[in-house]
Amino acid sequence: MPVLQTCNRYRKILHSSPVYFDSNELLHTELSPQLKWCVKNPFLNDYNQKEVYDIELKWFEWKENEMTRTYDVLLEYAQSDGTAVHLITKLFYPINMSLTCPNNELKRYGSSLDTGKLLCDIKQLKNDSCIIYSLGSNNEFDFEKSLAEQTHCQIYTFDCTSLPPKIPIHRLTFKKICLENGIQQYMYPNQSSLGTKPSKRFEQILLDNKHEMLHVLKMDIEASEYSVFADLFKNKIFPYQIAFESHWWHRDIYHAMLQQQVFNQLWKTGYRFLQYAHNPGDQACVEWTLIRLYC
Repeated sequence: MPVLQTCNRYRKILHSSPVYFDSNELLHTELSPQLKWCVKNPFLNDYNQKEVYDIELKWFEWKENEMTRTYDVLLEYAQSDGTAVHLITKLFYPINMSLTCPNNELKRYGSSLDTGKLLCDIKQLKNDSCIIYSLGSNNEFDFEKSLAEQTHCQIYTFDCTSLPPKIPIHRLTFKKICLENGIQQYMYPNQSSLGTKPSKRFEQILLDNKHEMLHVLKMDIEASEYSVFADLFKNKIFPYQIAFESHWWHRDIYHAMLQQQVFNQLWKTGYRFLQYAHNPGDQACVEWTLIRLYC
C-alpha cells in the first residue's frame, strides 16, 4: 500500500472521533473538513479550545440529524399555514447551542437596532492594518462611528441608496455603490424601488481595493447578501467575523435554496454562530453574528 494511503488510513483510525486535537494541540472537526483551529484569527485569542471541543461534539450530532430536522420543521411550517416563518432558523442553526463570546464581550456597535450589529471581542483589533467592510448604511453611520472610536481599523462603507455621512468619520471610506445581484429583482418584495443604480459584484470591489482579507464584514443589503457570499466562497476570502441580516420575504424557492446553501457552506468553511435575532418587523428576516473558528 502506498505510504500516503497508509498515513491517511492510520490517521482515520487514530482520530475516530469527529472532533479531535492534532499533535500541535489544534482543534479539528469533520464539520469543517481539512481545516483546523484558526490561530491567525485575532478574535480567538481568548477562546479555550477545550471548551469549544465539547460544544463542537454537540454541533456534530445536531448536523447528523439534518434530514429529520428539515422534515419536522417544514411540516410544522406547513401546518401553520405559512405563518411560522421564525422556524427557518431551526434549519441552519442549533438555537440552544450557540458559541459564547469570551468575557461577555459580545456587544452592539451602533445604537440603532436596524443598523447596529453585535460583534465579539472587537478590542482584539489592536493595530491599524485591520479592515472592516460595511455593506448597506441607509443614511445611518452609527455602526461605522462606533467602530472608528473603538478600533484603528480602515472602514469601508458601500451603499448606492445613501449619501456620505454629514460629519466625516475618521478612517471611513464611503462609496456610493450597491452590490450587484441579478437574481435580486426576483426576490425583493419592492421590485419597483430597485431601479437602475450604480452597482458592482463584491469580488470586483475587493479587486479594486486590493483586499484579500477582511477582519469584519457587516451586511444589511436586502437579499444581496447571497451574491456576496457567492463571491466570498468562490474567491476563498473568509472574514474573521461576519454580522448580517438574512432575508426570506416571499417564502419562495430562491430564498430557501440560497439560504440552505449559504449556511451549509458557512459550516464547512469554519464558521460558528454567536447569536441570532429575528427582526421584530418581519420574523422571516434574521440578524446573525458568526466567527471563523477553523481555517
